[in-house]
Amino acid sequence: MELTPLQASELADGIYDVQDRERLRLFLLRPEFSGTGSGLLSAEVGTRLINTEDAFGLCAQGRGQRKNELFFVFRGSTWANYGADWASNARIGLERGRTGTLVHIGFNQIFSSLLPQLKDFLDKHPHISGPIHCIGHSLGGAVASLVADWLKGQRRNPVKLYTFGAPRVGLEGFARHLTNRALSSNIYRVYHKTDPVPMIPVYPYRHPPSPGDGYHIPWGRGAISFAAHRIGHYVDSTRQCSWLALKGRPNPELGEEALKQWLSRDTLDNPADPSVWERVNSAMAWVLRKISVVFVAPIQAALMGGLTLADRIALALRQGVDASKDAGFWVLRLMRRIMKLLGFGAIAETTAELTRELMRWVLIRLIDRMTQMAQRALRQLRGG
Repeated sequence: MELTPLQASELADGIYDVQDRERLRLFLLRPEFSGTGSGLLSAEVGTRLINTEDAFGLCAQGRGQRKNELFFVFRGSTWANYGADWASNARIGLERGRTGTLVHIGFNQIFSSLLPQLKDFLDKHPHISGPIHCIGHSLGGAVASLVADWLKGQRRNPVKLYTFGAPRVGLEGFARHLTNRALSSNIYRVYHKTDPVPMIPVYPYRHPPSPGDGYHIPWGRGAISFAAHRIGHYVDSTRQCSWLALKGRPNPELGEEALKQWLSRDTLDNPADPSVWERVNSAMAWVLRKISVVFVAPIQAALMGGLTLADRIALALRQGVDASKDAGFWVLRLMRRIMKLLGFGAIAETTAELTRELMRWVLIRLIDRMTQMAQRALRQLRGG
């Protein structure tokens, strides 16, 4: 049986306070947990320069009607430990994860440091056959996604994933692998439409379930809101709600015809409108697919080989310009839209101006802008 939206969000909220065994004991008084065999999970976060081990979550067996269920709950980013969590967030290169798909280096590092503890907990509960619940907000949701994918290769239990305001974890291969194994009906990706953190990293990173969308909730007045990322606001948004009530419909503005119309226009976009950033990401994906149906394979190889995301996308876009007039037209329209959105004084007028260097610079600015928005939201994580 799945958790309710409020139960899942309250667990994702409460885990932030579990930093020692006394607070763990208090948290385990919640009705979901038995407390038997439960424990803290510690993870390595950061980079080679900023690296620390920190309490990152808990593992627990259920109580009462949930006694045949297991729980893994992970906290989101904090600004303790000299910003080590953010250093993990910022490592947006790719590496091959435990299930063979390409995933975010920083998130995978945290997951890998948790793995011995996860295995030990599972070994101590070999006869539990009910659902395993993986829960997390922000960075915790990213790690919960990796754990859920790994668990499906370890146990026959149903795995249910609940994330709130989580960033993208891996490429399309990861999103589809997790969806196919856990099933889209067991993936509860909740996000406020004005929260900037779920918007990063940019394409070709993808959210699970794939295909499909999450449970998106309007929040605030429609403009990008850094406060929208706070877990307390996700708790408020899920009060007295069912999953059915939260389930959104596909956004018609992100369909192919709508994207073509948007790219073709020269109107100015409002940077405070979160739907604009969704359109940019969807339009980039559409243009790159138009250039080559095999685009993802070379981008994976290039990122694994050391080229940055901006380098590889710029190279692919330039190849599209060189390949055909039609592809070049859409690349030009995409770059013009991005340049206007970022407030460039000079806008490319012809495909001849779209050098690989120019497009790389524009893409770096785009990635930096979106990352800065997410970083500002992360600084407000525990606010009211």
